[in-house]
Amino acid sequence: MSLSFKIGQRAGRWLATLALLGAVAPMASQAGQAGQLYMPEIVGNSVAVIDTATEQVTSRIPVGPTGKRPAVLAATLDGSKIYVDNFGLFPATVSVINRRTNAVKTMIVGSTPLGIFTSMDGREIYVPEVGFTVEVIDVATDKIVRKLHFPDIPAGAMSGPDGNLYVSFASGFLGVYNPQTGATIRKPIWVGGVGTFWFSFSKDGSKLYTDSISKIGVIDVTSWRVVKTINTNDAGTFSIANPGAFTSTLSPDGSKLYVTRWGSTGVLVIDTQTDTVINTIPTKGQTINVVFSGDGSRGYISDLGTTTTGYQGALGDLLLFFNIIGPAVGVGSGQVIVFDPQTDRQVGPAIPTRGGPSCGVWLPSI
Repeated sequence: MSLSFKIGQRAGRWLATLALLGAVAPMASQAGQAGQLYMPEIVGNSVAVIDTATEQVTSRIPVGPTGKRPAVLAATLDGSKIYVDNFGLFPATVSVINRRTNAVKTMIVGSTPLGIFTSMDGREIYVPEVGFTVEVIDVATDKIVRKLHFPDIPAGAMSGPDGNLYVSFASGFLGVYNPQTGATIRKPIWVGGVGTFWFSFSKDGSKLYTDSISKIGVIDVTSWRVVKTINTNDAGTFSIANPGAFTSTLSPDGSKLYVTRWGSTGVLVIDTQTDTVINTIPTKGQTINVVFSGDGSRGYISDLGTTTTGYQGALGDLLLFFNIIGPAVGVGSGQVIVFDPQTDRQVGPAIPTRGGPSCGVWLPSI
């Protein structure tokens, strides 16, 4: 065999290898849409800023010294400001991040906020609080402009497609109210579980999904009744030890609902046509929230990490909640899992975070 033939063979192999590398290189990077994922880190008392094109944490914004335990974020419609629900017990606070400067100011509120939500028109922020109150913040002035009082502890307060204020309560009831006066529009109904911190509407607004300890409720909005409940354990059966449904997020096309669980690992995927569980996305620890990029090409799961797997069932759900917003004993680092909503499979390595990654927001660059 001639020397020139051997060299030709090697050159051919090198060219083939280079061609293969060129073909797989775009898949290896798995870059998401350019923008920023703002992720509150409860234990870290910070908000991590993740570049979703490179999937790297580029900075961290501290919410202290007054703000403690940042847990839920809500953004203005123009993306210029982010409001942070701080779960710290005392003092009760909401922080406001100016995205152009990263400056943070902190507001004292009446009692510990349990969530934070932007109104449909973007002019106000709703803050449900332990003290039987939803406080309303004016986005233009960052001042509390009114307080709506309830006989139960409001855990979630969101604008519905009709512009009314839907409020879920710690007892597991959910009602509809006038966002200006607090007057009852639809009397509260029980959703099938307790501790209802979150709910989501179907894309056409005809159904409402509630997230409670041990149950996911499906409400027909027109008839205002629960038409189905979905169990949260892997077997699809009910027991008092079922893990809690914590938050839910509708897929960009409206075909699927992603439900995070406390008391077990993994994110449930529900088909919104049949209202049945069709998949579970595996995670290392218990999960808090799912966020999508603006173009819907990537989903981001807040994974609390392996140190949270010991909290099992509904009781574990409660114990973990009070531990993570309080002493945070034994709560280690978390991560953000990146997945493709088309396949529901993880894309690339997870993004490491400080302890307690929670309810973030994705925003385009400003």
